[in-house]
Amino acid sequence: MGLIWRVGLWGWACEERLVGGIDMRQHSVLKARVIPAACCLVIALLFVAAPAMAATTEVTVTKYRDNNYSSVENETTLDLAELQALSSVASGGPLYMQGGTFDYNLSVWAYTPGSMSDFGEQNGTYVRDITDEVGGMNAGDEIWVVASDGYKTYFNHTNVYAPHASQGEMILSWENDTSTVPTYENGIRLFFYTPDDLNFTNEDMRDSMASWYWRLVADKYSPFGVFPSAMGLSSRTVSDLKIYPPHRYDFETGGDTTQWAYWGGVAGEPGSATEPGNSINGISWIAADDNDSYPSSSEYVTGDSAAHRFVFAVVENPDNIEKLDITWIGTGTHENGVDNGATLYIWNGTHYEQLDTTDSGIEDTLTSTIATNVSKYVVGGNVTVLAKQNGEDDGSLTSVLETDYVKLVVTHHHRNSNFVLP
Repeated sequence: MGLIWRVGLWGWACEERLVGGIDMRQHSVLKARVIPAACCLVIALLFVAAPAMAATTEVTVTKYRDNNYSSVENETTLDLAELQALSSVASGGPLYMQGGTFDYNLSVWAYTPGSMSDFGEQNGTYVRDITDEVGGMNAGDEIWVVASDGYKTYFNHTNVYAPHASQGEMILSWENDTSTVPTYENGIRLFFYTPDDLNFTNEDMRDSMASWYWRLVADKYSPFGVFPSAMGLSSRTVSDLKIYPPHRYDFETGGDTTQWAYWGGVAGEPGSATEPGNSINGISWIAADDNDSYPSSSEYVTGDSAAHRFVFAVVENPDNIEKLDITWIGTGTHENGVDNGATLYIWNGTHYEQLDTTDSGIEDTLTSTIATNVSKYVVGGNVTVLAKQNGEDDGSLTSVLETDYVKLVVTHHHRNSNFVLP
């Protein structure tokens, strides 16, 4: 066997390998004894040169506004005593979490005793108790668990407030079986447990979390190997919890989103996403549901229907969007008193698809949720929505459309891994 040096996640490592398929140990006794000693010396020096990251002793929890992710809705910082006062959840026994098996003869999800790591006993605070300090989380919200070095892991409302039995509670541990932060150097640390279930396996992660929240790791010795690692979700030295709601796009001032609005007449269903094309300058009229509407007519063009087009520049990665919620509030009327109402559409890249309709001649609300094939509605980074009055101008009687308020809400997520399972 020869000795091969490798650079891995934790620095240099050396391992014994067959050289040319021949066992070289009988020819390399001296080398096999001397080089491992040097290897250990190098590793020791590396650890001396790279001190461990300091423990955290407080957590800042921040809830952001739904229409401006740089604007804080509520925020507080909790020190150790305040965390302990919220809840103290002792494991009552050692916690075990599974890492990657790196065994190509087994299912990637297989349990193996050798892939389990012992983290000792832990004591900490429910994450849900911490998030409740800023108003809690709602369905669709995503929480970022941020370490002091900037490392992030992501989870949803269900993981925090209604976890699957195989997941266990999300708990920020500030104490292990030997010390409390700051002496507990890896604290404050995220764990998943209940006193009745102290094991968190890869299968548990698979069964309790959406696939985008799985932690997947690469086999550093193979360019093709990817394995789940539940242990990789256990963030150390946690300093921040950040809550982001689904992203609201509308015309309210103070938002961080970009959108455009247009008015005009259209004949039937427009064949492109650029009609109508007259810019709506009175944006404040459609910025809130306040009965202050922007009106427009078909301009007495025979065969045209009054329409408003709204374009939202979506910043989220289409592959990470879970659903789109569209709401339009307004009034569609026709001077003939018969063809009242309005219809809501969305552009899918080739044509408009109908979302909702009403035949009411008074203000009404049209809504739709798109939760499948979402990415096809994000065309060139934009989501385009059309509201059209149901009647047509006949040369003397006019089609009229009024928009009071319109919004797009994007529910989305991040990923805990850059890898995918084959």
